[in-house]
Amino acid sequence: MNRWIGLLVSLVILTTILAGCSGTSTNTSAPATAANDTKVNESGETAGANTSDTSKPDTGTWPRTITDAAGHEIVLQERPERIAVLHPLYMDYFFALGTPPIASGSAESALKDFATLQPYAGTAEIIDLGSGRDLNLEAIMATSPDVIVTFKGHIDANYDELSKIAPVVQIDYGDTWEQATMLCAQIIGKEREAEQLIQDTRAMIAKTKEKLSDLKDKSFALLRVDSKANFTAQGVKNTVYYNEATGFGLLKPEKYPEDSQTLSLEALSEMNPDYIIIQHDPRVAEAAVQEKETMAVWKSLKAVKNDHVLFFDGSLNSGSVLAIRLAADEFMKLTGE
Repeated sequence: MNRWIGLLVSLVILTTILAGCSGTSTNTSAPATAANDTKVNESGETAGANTSDTSKPDTGTWPRTITDAAGHEIVLQERPERIAVLHPLYMDYFFALGTPPIASGSAESALKDFATLQPYAGTAEIIDLGSGRDLNLEAIMATSPDVIVTFKGHIDANYDELSKIAPVVQIDYGDTWEQATMLCAQIIGKEREAEQLIQDTRAMIAKTKEKLSDLKDKSFALLRVDSKANFTAQGVKNTVYYNEATGFGLLKPEKYPEDSQTLSLEALSEMNPDYIIIQHDPRVAEAAVQEKETMAVWKSLKAVKNDHVLFFDGSLNSGSVLAIRLAADEFMKLTGE
């Protein structure tokens, strides 16, 4: 009898030990998963298993604080889903980052006319907030934005009212396209996507610059059109087109100005560029050229004689990431590719 009791006690002890081992194994599996830093984000996707995978949204950490171009510290409690941009320029950045805004100033005309946005026409419904020059606070409020984005100095008179609607992030219009891309990415937690976009765009610039090497001794005058159909030089410092280090490295004509400047035809004749790029609304640009077609000074220009007057869409003047990519495409056409 004692022998059977002993065996029974031994069996109970062994069962308890095995059960304890099983429980320990179950409990230690959770820390193992945590060590891999694998979690499900708010989009329902697994994140953290491969931090180098830029194809997955980088949701970042929330809340987060962003310092904008006006020096304001903006606290975003969670990732914004409803973004309102008060100038259509910033639609470029959010479309490029795969997160189109829900509303924009001049949305209808921009989506219709801006060459930078043509690939995205019809892919998202954007509420038109009207002209950015005359802010409609009621229209902005009606969109229930999570965040409002515009450029520094645009909303000085309405900043307090807008801040009551949603956090306001201001971007310096003079920022490089890389800086603007990254700030927009910080707003929506897509820094990884922004880094890849910047890297890819820089590669496009480098490839285009290399292909343009056959034209390195040819000068380019980048022009706009003013309200009187006069030509205005964009200015070397106002575009990356002439920048040798970060841009396309175009050769500027003799006497081409550093800053924006209205040019007479005589001044343009003194420059006598090999190529003229008129970067403006195509209809306005073509009308300005037609007005000058019979003038002897216009017909004497090398660019005119060689049919090297090019028309780039006015949306490229924004210098946004999409504008730079489209400019690269336009320059590649000159190389025959």
